[in-house]
Amino acid sequence: MKLKIQSIKNYFKLKKNKGLEPLFFEKIGDQKTSRDEMRKNIIKALEKNGWTIKK
Repeated sequence: MKLKIQSIKNYFKLKKNKGLEPLFFEKIGDQKTSRDEMRKNIIKALEKNGWTIKK
């Protein structure tokens, strides 16, 4: 099986051509962002899109 790495733009273009759209896509951090900060950003993004988080 050959893996193909594609850019984000190509990924969304391919999905749109198939009639699909992502529910949400938000940047949660970069290489300098700490692991805890990324986790907080993921939780915020999920809650913003209707998910409930049990703590």
